[in-house]
Amino acid sequence: MRLADTLAIGLAIEMEPTTWQSIRTSGESAQPVVLKIPNVPAGIEIDPSGRLRPFRQHGVPVGEEINELVTSAGSRMHALRARSRDVALDLLAPMTVSGRFPSRTEFQSVFRWAPLIEGLAYALATRHLAALEDLRERVRAEANTTFRADECNYCAMTHIMAHFALMSSDAPEHSLIDAARSSTLNGWTPSLAFTRARTVWLAAAGAKSAAAFGPTVFECYLQVLATARHAFQIFDALFGLAAIALSHDHAREEVLQAVMHHAQMVGDRSVDDVDCVTRAFRSAIEMLKWRSGEHSPAAALDRLGWSRDHEGDGLASPPAFRLDPTEIAPNGMMLGFSALPAILRASPAQHYPRSKARLYRLKLRETEMLQIARRAWLLHPTE
Repeated sequence: MRLADTLAIGLAIEMEPTTWQSIRTSGESAQPVVLKIPNVPAGIEIDPSGRLRPFRQHGVPVGEEINELVTSAGSRMHALRARSRDVALDLLAPMTVSGRFPSRTEFQSVFRWAPLIEGLAYALATRHLAALEDLRERVRAEANTTFRADECNYCAMTHIMAHFALMSSDAPEHSLIDAARSSTLNGWTPSLAFTRARTVWLAAAGAKSAAAFGPTVFECYLQVLATARHAFQIFDALFGLAAIALSHDHAREEVLQAVMHHAQMVGDRSVDDVDCVTRAFRSAIEMLKWRSGEHSPAAALDRLGWSRDHEGDGLASPPAFRLDPTEIAPNGMMLGFSALPAILRASPAQHYPRSKARLYRLKLRETEMLQIARRAWLLHPTE
């Protein structure tokens, strides 16, 4: 509700930007109006023509405070916000209602307000993470061969988390770190909930999340590499580190040296799938040695149904919603690592199909959801 309320403020200002002309003094008619959005480090600039520009603020906030206008029951802004709240909830519905999925246009209609809502969006994703963990453990303990509603809910909840992680994927590192502090799960990384879901599309959202955090989460990932016994935790740590290195080229050599060190040390402890761990380290090291700016291999893109320039449906292809990122690609690397350069070149909006009519291609049958959900709950990725 906080996210919807904040989005509604932006929408209300957009409905009638001339409402704010009275803030200007007579000598400032050619200057933009800057409004401070309540309770978030963001503002909206309105130029003399009425065009809006949401922007981030860090440190001392600037702009006219609009708390009183927003909360005063008799104000014009209060009435506009009440009307715009219904619009905000409608815009968010494709990302929050189980069984729905946004088109690119629907995602962009919310993402354009990212400076206002990205911190709230990531905080919402982390709150879903705790519920997802509880659901995962409960259903794993009760798994049988019959399709169950909880398994469908697991898939739906993971996609909802991915939408909000992508919504915040352009946020500054400091705001994400603040939002992530609400997560108290042991072994947390920005990407684990997505890579562990075992589809390339969700792993792509995890890569974007890791890249957004950047080098600030090195220690989280390195701690996992040093202690984890589960192969998929190790895969996630390597995948997240590679995503950060490819997005922050100055950190690439540091990441490569750390990964090579842990590759030598992992044999000193028992892991649950040695073959998977070996392939994950080999794939990560090979990716980190690629030249900066190199493209994903064409064979991997073909396997995923992606074009090099992300034309058409971008990353929202049927294979990306179904294939496991630990599958071995034609070049001998794990598919997730082969796809990383393409993933990181895509904009957040390119994770979504180009039209509403194209969503039918992505829809998973119940048997597919069952297969993917149970794949995500296996201790051994190669089982």
